Amino acid sequence: MIQSGENRVRAAQGERLRQARIAAGYRSARDAALQNAWPESTYRAHEAGTRTIGQDDAERYAARFRRDGVEVTAKGLLFGDDDAPEPPAEGGQVVGVKGLISAGGLIDTGDEQPGPGGDLFRITVPFPVPHGTIAFRVAGLSMYPKYEPDDVVLCAETGESPERLLDLYAAVTTAEGHRFLKKILRGSQRGSYHLESHNAPLMPDCRLVWASGIISTVHAQHWSRFSTRSISGG
Repeated sequence: MIQSGENRVRAAQGERLRQARIAAGYRSARDAALQNAWPESTYRAHEAGTRTIGQDDAERYAARFRRDGVEVTAKGLLFGDDDAPEPPAEGGQVVGVKGLISAGGLIDTGDEQPGPGGDLFRITVPFPVPHGTIAFRVAGLSMYPKYEPDDVVLCAETGESPERLLDLYAAVTTAEGHRFLKKILRGSQRGSYHLESHNAPLMPDCRLVWASGIISTVHAQHWSRFSTRSISGG
């Protein structure tokens, strides 16, 4: 019974760590370890729940993930924390972030693990937004300086015709299932569109299955994050 109890503690710690890492935008345990110069085998063991997280490591992980915008503490990682997130600021609204959107080349979305509501995590934006608004977190630099990594773009979930978005910035999904943040230009073939970047080659004649104009952009330093699955556990 003692051993099974220890296993449960390690598993709970690992799950809280995994949720914090995903909310911070790291695609995998390996990605988090490499980017922060943590021993990969140790971090993987902590996240997998096969090794107990110590105080020093918990403080190190929490400090890093807080800098990435996650509301998490060492105590929360180790023991769980019943503190509830603060309500949205007056006039603000909670919006579900569905995943990453590339402002560069292809991105790996295989590590996205939406919660029950289909959101990767939720954010509070400091202004009202229309019903049906969704969000994506920007990855890549090809649209800099208009869009920077970790900015959040707000879009209409229902989408609209790309024809209405010609020469405008938009969030799109291609026929291959890739998400991009680009300027839409008319393609050379009927039903196709060129996707233009500030700092990357033109993507010619893409077929789009979804497109939405950008309702608004919330820069990385101006939004607060709520995980759809409590980072503190419980």
